[in-house]
Parts: sequence; structure tokens; C-alpha cells
Amino acid sequence: MRRIAAVALTAGTLMAGMAAVGAPAEAATGWKPYDSYSGIDAWGTYSRSGGKTYVKGYLRDTKKNGWTACVRFLFTEGTNKYWSRFKIIGVTSGGTKYNFDGKATVSISVSSSYSSHLWVQECGRSKSTGKYYYGKGKKLF
Repeated sequence: MRRIAAVALTAGTLMAGMAAVGAPAEAATGWKPYDSYSGIDAWGTYSRSGGKTYVKGYLRDTKKNGWTACVRFLFTEGTNKYWSRFKIIGVTSGGTKYNFDGKATVSISVSSSYSSHLWVQECGRSKSTGKYYYGKGKKLF
């Protein structure tokens, strides 16, 4: 009788330990938005683990053309939405930040607990008007 109780207790503890660990992390998957604007490139990977979504990648402006390169992500969970936008920023020798227009590549990284769906969208910011223009959104999952 004692052996059966000990085995049942061990199995229960083992199963509780497995539940605490959770599901294994999903392998990183590549992302790239639709190529909506010439001179702007964005690419990278995303992964999901522990109820969060992680995005890493790069944003590149390939020429000086009056536009600041940008990319944005939309994370959703039910009716909740979280937007994250990245653009290339330059810094003067005096420390003043400005919207960069020219050849540059920057790394980007963001995470969100909203992990039902993820969208990516290429965008550009006009240096003359300051307005953002967005390309076609691409659903990643």
C-alpha cells in the first residue's frame, strides 16, 4: 500500500513539474513585409514562447530620396491591439535626433504578450510633409 501511494505521489509531482515548464518554444520563423516602396527593406525572424511573441530583424534605407524608412508590427490578442513602429533616426554631433534619409541599416527588436496574430507592414515617412505612408499589411500568423 505504501509503494502505490509513493508512486502516485511521484507521478503527480512529475506531471505538475511538466505543467510549470509549459510548451516548448516555437522555432524562429522568417518575416519580410510586402515590398511596397523602393529603397526600403525590412526582414528578420519572429518566435513565440511563454505566451509572448518576439520579433528581431533589420530595417534598411538604400538611398537618399526624401523618405525615412520605417516598418511597423501589429500584435493582437482578442480585441486588444499593440502597434510597434521603427524608423531610422540620425543623431547630430550635438545630440539632436532627426528622421534619417540616406543609406543606413539598423537592427530592430520588440516583444509583446499579445500573441494571437502578428502583422508586418513596410512604411515610409516623407521628409517634406512629415506624414507616414503605409504599404500593404502582411499577416505572419
